[in-house]
Amino acid sequence: MVDPITGISTNKNLSAMNYYAYRMMILTHEKNVILKCRRLFQQFAVDMYVKVETERLAFIRFNQAKLRSEDYIHLRDAIHSDGDVQNIGRLTILPSSYIGSPRHMHEYAQDAMTYVRNYGTPDLFITFTCNPKWTEIERELEPGQKPQDRHDIIARVFQQKLKVMMDVLTKYRVFGDTRCYMYSVEWQRRGLPHAHILIWLLNKLHSNEVDYIISAEIPDPVTDPHLHDIVTTHMVHGPCGALNPLSPCMADGKCTKRYPRPLVTETVTGNDGYPVYRRCSKEDNGRTIKVKVQNQEIEIGNEFIVPYCPLLSRIFETHANVESCHSAKSIKYLCKYVTKGSDMAVFGIASENANDEISNFQMGRYVSTNEALWRLLSFQIHERYPTVVHLAVHLENGQRVYFTEANAAQLAERPPSTTLTSFFAMCEADPFAATLMYVEMPKYYTWNQSTKKFQRRKQGTPVPDWPQVFSTDALGRMYTVHPRNDECFYLRLLLVNVRGPKSFAHLKIVNGHQCQTYREACQLLGLLENDSHWDLTLADSVVSSNAYQIRTLFAIIITTCFPSQPIQLWNKYKDDICEDILHRLRIQTNNPDIQITDEIYNEGLILIEDQCLTIANKLLIEVGMIAPNRSMHDAFNQELNRELQYNVDTLQEFVRNNVPLLNDKQKKGYETLMQAVDNNTGGLFFLDAPGGTGKTFVISLILATIRSRCDIALALASSGIAATLLDGVQWENC
Repeated sequence: MVDPITGISTNKNLSAMNYYAYRMMILTHEKNVILKCRRLFQQFAVDMYVKVETERLAFIRFNQAKLRSEDYIHLRDAIHSDGDVQNIGRLTILPSSYIGSPRHMHEYAQDAMTYVRNYGTPDLFITFTCNPKWTEIERELEPGQKPQDRHDIIARVFQQKLKVMMDVLTKYRVFGDTRCYMYSVEWQRRGLPHAHILIWLLNKLHSNEVDYIISAEIPDPVTDPHLHDIVTTHMVHGPCGALNPLSPCMADGKCTKRYPRPLVTETVTGNDGYPVYRRCSKEDNGRTIKVKVQNQEIEIGNEFIVPYCPLLSRIFETHANVESCHSAKSIKYLCKYVTKGSDMAVFGIASENANDEISNFQMGRYVSTNEALWRLLSFQIHERYPTVVHLAVHLENGQRVYFTEANAAQLAERPPSTTLTSFFAMCEADPFAATLMYVEMPKYYTWNQSTKKFQRRKQGTPVPDWPQVFSTDALGRMYTVHPRNDECFYLRLLLVNVRGPKSFAHLKIVNGHQCQTYREACQLLGLLENDSHWDLTLADSVVSSNAYQIRTLFAIIITTCFPSQPIQLWNKYKDDICEDILHRLRIQTNNPDIQITDEIYNEGLILIEDQCLTIANKLLIEVGMIAPNRSMHDAFNQELNRELQYNVDTLQEFVRNNVPLLNDKQKKGYETLMQAVDNNTGGLFFLDAPGGTGKTFVISLILATIRSRCDIALALASSGIAATLLDGVQWENC
């Protein structure tokens, strides 16, 4: 690499992204020909960014093929037992550190919810869109060029405008002091960028202040002609509905954006978290404008005006939708993953360790010219304040360990430190840390990634009565844990409620009593929901329902409602749950004196477990119940028994009537597969044909032929829709 000023050769390496960003520069002393190539320039920009992204993903793929991850306790046990590292762990996947990946977007959404938990719902939701007719863009175009020919200028100008917008909102405090904010940049399919901005104000907006900030009406063209021109040019939706049924926003005869909006004389609160803004009708002195729709001039009123802030519209002269927001649903819209491309389904056969999220990401990727240039120029697609520190949650020796074959044995000898274990250590050594909750640590301590330790902050607001302790606006977020991972879930629940724990064992001590499990500790602290609600539900069911219905209700409660003491509920209602089993046994043996026994209870548990497997694919022991006494093979007898209950005569008639209807290609596929069945050779067959050519018909005939012989044919489908096309097909959601 050569220094462009001194001409001296340097040893610095230049990344591909920096090189292509240089190729997009407007040069002072020479012409950059590539910027004059219009569509060829757009194709070049997309190709070069895709090349950069592909190289990044290739680095992740080829390096993480060596790098594996596993819980520390599993790594330690495996090393101590056989020392074979190649069979430990699972391949790491497209990480959250890769900007734009599904995991990155998910973490970004979870961080947004951290703001909601700490500061409540956002006050303002702003959609700021690029205007290709901005003066700053048009004056940089060369003769004969149009804005769509120079997406590099569009990206640069929008990035500068977005910075000004954030300064207006946060530094100039046009709506008051800002507590926190976040934004995400997205791209329309036609190429223009836009930003979704969430603002949390220090002083919440009151209902009587909304009309001073936001308007949804046409301005007066006499007193404010400039604003009138901006609003009528940029803030009119459609029109759509009955006036224009062919509008792109129309679906099933309705506008997807819910226009036209109702005309009201006063702003009121809506049901979806957004206000119903004041929009006066023509009869209430509301203004109207005339627009052209399909070469016809029509008159529209305030019902088609997108809510805006007059001040922001005057400053930026573009589409800037401003909403007073009181719902967390806007965060989901902000953080949605919009670059997935067209819908697709990928089917493959692989081991559990071979999930290829990188290929899935690439196959579903859509890159526009403007996004490619935005990324090549290293502009941010997300920004937020304050920072959110991610806090690990894991059981003792259950922290994630990243290792290679070379260092696995070394890591197995000493568990790596995490934010959780460091928190325990700080509570043991630092009196101030012992007063904090886990999520409060980042406010007063920084996490040193190199030493894997928390350190007191050296700057910030001094904490009264604690010298050398400073606080900041930083927030902590514990990773979520699914309730199915019960012990880790209860550990997290304790971390949310217990201050200053010094170890994993310390969390299990409640009022001097050493609990055996985290669940027991939560129970003694009163953190778990009382089971009286489920007790009353089952008691009511006993009065009004039969035993099968009570059993079904019990299975639903223990698999989806997570009662704290499911065994107690079972012991209380097991006689009612097993009543039909006892009744059936008395009839079969013709002995009305038979009393309920442990064998009958066991049969009831088996039936409940069958339902739990259907509902949540979980055994009873996984939901805190006692396991029934049966072999694992019996757990699947329900599906096998159903396969043996088909009407053979009906199936044979179906086969006789439909085999002659097969065309040559269908017959070839049918005979090939049936030959493999008859010869007991097995095989893997792939049936592929365009829609409507009879694939379902052939598969149905194959299943019917096998079942008509009293054999078993288990059919699986990869989606719920496919499962509805065939008789007796189970949906396997992988």
